[in-house]
Amino acid sequence: MSSPFTDTAYLAYQYHDSEKFRIRAETHQRYTVGEDDFDEVQWRYVDAGPGLSVLDVGCGPGRLAPGVAERGAEYVGLDRSPGLLREARARGAARVLQADATTLPFADGTFDRVVALSVLYHVPDWPVALREMRRVARPGGLVVVSTNGADAMRRIYDVHREAALELGYTPLPFRGSPFNLGHLPQVRAILPSVRCYSQESALVFPTAEPALRFYATNRIDMVEGWQTDAGHRARLLPLVGAKVESIIAREGCFRVPKSFGYFVAEV
Repeated sequence: MSSPFTDTAYLAYQYHDSEKFRIRAETHQRYTVGEDDFDEVQWRYVDAGPGLSVLDVGCGPGRLAPGVAERGAEYVGLDRSPGLLREARARGAARVLQADATTLPFADGTFDRVVALSVLYHVPDWPVALREMRRVARPGGLVVVSTNGADAMRRIYDVHREAALELGYTPLPFRGSPFNLGHLPQVRAILPSVRCYSQESALVFPTAEPALRFYATNRIDMVEGWQTDAGHRARLLPLVGAKVESIIAREGCFRVPKSFGYFVAEV
């Protein structure tokens, strides 16, 4: 059973524009508890500064571009989605290009910082992408990668699975992110100096509506048959909503534990 989250056609559906990405980002910003300031932590690890060059692999709508410019560094964004690259240009990212993370179109040792933030779990050959990131980083530069913990968002999946079974669907098994913080040994084989920084937190939803908006952006598709029929979405959404409302009535909120972190390596 293939996962939608590394399927090329599904990723084109997910990222033809930034709408679903935006909903997920806003959800994490509004409903996360127990986490240090996300932007502050991110910039601490990216460590962009005057005169440095930053390659943003899987740049999406260019979220990093303004911050890189504010810090006096040069920004280059790369993504597979033409729609997201248009949004990155509109955000002011002057240098962006369409390319694949596994074949970076740059010479060895080109960039001071090579980052892939919440991206590599969409890349089936993520070790190849990581080797490419190491290759284009300058000696003394940094490779910075962020991703989820192995069990992040498990509770949303458990509610989804229960609803899917009740409706006669076969839910895809929960395997966590295809690339996650548990892959430290494999990352270390490519980047021997890597350090892993992780933090446990949670999404806490006081009402069902924001949880459903978040769920509908991707995890709703974790059923067999997602490749050919999207009818499951309309059936699953109200049932998952009812289950989340029941949890809130019983517990006072819908709490979804999550973990997130960074791999940081000097080249």
